[in-house]
Amino acid sequence: MSRRLAREAAMCLLYEREIQGMKTDGTLKEMQDVLHTEKIEEKHGEYIKSVLEAFDENREETDGIIDRFSRSWNLDRISKVDLSILRLAIIEMLVLKDIPYKVSVNEAVELAKKYSDQKAPAYINGILGSVIECYGVQTDK
Repeated sequence: MSRRLAREAAMCLLYEREIQGMKTDGTLKEMQDVLHTEKIEEKHGEYIKSVLEAFDENREETDGIIDRFSRSWNLDRISKVDLSILRLAIIEMLVLKDIPYKVSVNEAVELAKKYSDQKAPAYINGILGSVIECYGVQTDK
């Protein structure tokens, strides 16, 4: 299983938390059925767990960053899928920091192409570009 599928699973779990309004435990195994792979937890379980824990610890800051750069759109107007994708990318870039920022941005755009509407990839790319400029994310990565 690739990191791309693990990232997709993490985004789906963030989305699920947003929809249910609470932390969800034990659903990683369910992602295996959704993403048609049986190796998510075995190979990338630590990555997914670190994303979810980092988000739980940094939710307010992460959402504040999204709110700041989404211009006239508050968090309630952003689609839950786009919000989940943005949260994942920002956690990777500003908290985990072991993933090159270009990879985080590219993967977020690819997730938006797969799960959202036609305008979402450019919207997500724009917000993440602003995050990079403002927070001094390493541009040599």
